[in-house]
Amino acid sequence: MKSIWALCCLGLVAFSLVLIQPIPVFNDFSQYTIVPPKTSQISHTPAHEVGDTKSFWAYDFDTDEFYIADAYLLAIGDYCYIYFEDLVISIIGQQEANDRAALYRDEFDTNIYSRVTDIAGNPNGTLGDVDGDPHIYILIVENRQSYYRQSNEVEGEYSNVCEMVYICYRTNDPVSTIAHEFHHLVWFNYEWDEVHFVLEGAAEYATYHAGYIPGNNQTNRVPYFLNDIDDSLIYFEVEPQDYGACYLFTFYLAEQYGVQFLRDLVQHEADGALGLETALAEAGHSITFNQLYLDWMTALTIDEPGFADDRYCYHNMNATIQDFVSVENLPYIDSTLELYCYGSKAYRLTSPPDYFTVEMSQPGDDVAGLSVAYRDATGWHVQQTQEEGSAILSVSGESITIAHVVVSYLFAETPGGEIDFGAGSHETVQLFIHETNVTTAATNDLILPLVVGGLPLSAAIIILILFLWKRKKTQVSP
Repeated sequence: MKSIWALCCLGLVAFSLVLIQPIPVFNDFSQYTIVPPKTSQISHTPAHEVGDTKSFWAYDFDTDEFYIADAYLLAIGDYCYIYFEDLVISIIGQQEANDRAALYRDEFDTNIYSRVTDIAGNPNGTLGDVDGDPHIYILIVENRQSYYRQSNEVEGEYSNVCEMVYICYRTNDPVSTIAHEFHHLVWFNYEWDEVHFVLEGAAEYATYHAGYIPGNNQTNRVPYFLNDIDDSLIYFEVEPQDYGACYLFTFYLAEQYGVQFLRDLVQHEADGALGLETALAEAGHSITFNQLYLDWMTALTIDEPGFADDRYCYHNMNATIQDFVSVENLPYIDSTLELYCYGSKAYRLTSPPDYFTVEMSQPGDDVAGLSVAYRDATGWHVQQTQEEGSAILSVSGESITIAHVVVSYLFAETPGGEIDFGAGSHETVQLFIHETNVTTAATNDLILPLVVGGLPLSAAIIILILFLWKRKKTQVSP
């Protein structure tokens, strides 16, 4: 099913014109949708007085059709027009609609506009101001989705020929949603083809930058990812954990490389993970996307400041992985571990020895990524490796008290804008964690380059027993 879904979603990208956002449970959402066949245009007459009426093209996500939304202008701000669909007014009442319109106008004028443009740039971007009016149209709709449509900003069928966002009146946090969708609007005035894990991470961060995230600075989607880290960062399935992941990743980027990096990224030409990698290089940071991913996952694993230039922590958020596998005894073996690309699995060694080795292998030519974070008598340490096919990491410490292992499946070549929607590819990998002896680790670790990878579990266990017996015999020899 996931592969079929991935193919369908990739097909949507070819017709990308609309960013949408589901409201019933969550506050924001983005994905492209298909543009229906052409039909007649509606008149786009200007309206500049409270009480004026105007008709807009809107999209019904239940019927997958465009429809005409008749709306009233209920508030005018320095930077916005607040319209309410007439159906919404009939549902909530005129007074409630007037009060909400005033609130949205004031929030947009006094906070949202300045904070979002601070990190995204001028709304005109390189596309320009299509209607010659600097005001942003905010249409409150009865539809179950909040969304932004790129096609409104060019002449054409179903275009409202203005800069606008659509906000569902039922959303739990409308001002935050307006900030999120307005960030999409600004970004797409600079470029039209960025991938969603970058877009959504930046738009979610915009709501934080505008001050609409609670005191712990976590969105309501963050726990979904912290409890399911085997969710591909670079593929977008429009699930809550996808939003949680990309927000945490963007937050990490801002803390490690500065908010200015996010500002520059809006206008960076390359897309996806490759775009991030090249943008970091242009900013003077020599780091691959794979290394960045491992550093980020390690930060989510331990969240410890004070070493390695604070590379493995968050400064303004308490966020650590909850999706740990406890390893109580070594050796530990899993020959059928399934991982999605740029997804991970985290392990906690409850009684870690001072010397142990982690081995991971996978079929094919992609990259096995390992990160081990441990604390011993001298403090915290992180060891990492990335190897095509299989990877081995030997750890030696001094009275180790805490040890975590993060296992990741990565691509050998940094992916660009060709990857966006879907679940992503996944592989069955093999993991082997075993205790080693300081005098024999250098030779013994090479004896078993994860031969269990191509064997049934029963055969792997037999080999493992023979391997451990041989090592024990070597240790007791005079």
